[in-house]
Amino acid sequence: MNSLIADALNSQFPPLGIRRTMNLAPKALTFKKRVSVAGGWGCAMALLGQAFQGRTVAFSSETCRCPGATSGLGLKPSSFPFPGGELGTLRLLSCGNQGFPEGQKAISELAAGRASPELIEEFSQGEGFKASPELTIATFRTSPRIDPYPGYLEAKPLSDYDEPPEAVIFLVNALGLSALTILTNFARASWDNVILPFASGCASVALYPLSQIKEAQPKATVGLTDISARLTLKPLLGHNFISWSAPYSLFLEMEENVPKSFLSRRAWSRLTREDLKRSA
Repeated sequence: MNSLIADALNSQFPPLGIRRTMNLAPKALTFKKRVSVAGGWGCAMALLGQAFQGRTVAFSSETCRCPGATSGLGLKPSSFPFPGGELGTLRLLSCGNQGFPEGQKAISELAAGRASPELIEEFSQGEGFKASPELTIATFRTSPRIDPYPGYLEAKPLSDYDEPPEAVIFLVNALGLSALTILTNFARASWDNVILPFASGCASVALYPLSQIKEAQPKATVGLTDISARLTLKPLLGHNFISWSAPYSLFLEMEENVPKSFLSRRAWSRLTREDLKRSA
């Protein structure tokens, strides 16, 4: 499946398609079935990075190794909390668990389970993404909701799809994001057709675009602003990128508008030509 947008952007990474499926594709990369949080921690973005390298990857609720990934990927609500329960997870994202009796017990459990020093440090000190556990749970309650899915979420280069995926993800630099933002709004009367939510990396590229599918005028989502996700992706993809994702219907709308848009005009031609000169 080719893309006029991808040709115009000439991005370093191929656009991905994602879809929910009950069948695991042959040779698809996936995590092994988890045994415990302490000994089996893993960020779903490590697999997504492989997809941007041209591989087919698949996520399931049985193999996700981060408590938030099952919900962020639109599979089902988080089903295996960290030691310390829900409050332990909320403190992980905010102020940390050190100094709280139940938090100290959870830290000991992680250490006994041979969790990595990095995970123990973050669990103890907190990631500092929200000011308090109370604000963290209040934010979670405003997140999109979609029906749970018992199978896999598959991600692979858009060019490898014979049938339409459910959503499309581009990984772009600042110029690419400018282009996608303009093109998203090109044929719309409103100005707010691209959103940038405070969200985990997996939610920004999966949950949010999937939740927009049933909307009369679906919106695109700018994502991968999650610092933890970016740290995971950096060895594979570097750090000069941001994601743009949207339901396939919005992607098709934009594809149809490429020939009559700014992408065939002087300003875009000059910008991209100058970029090519600098990279030569």
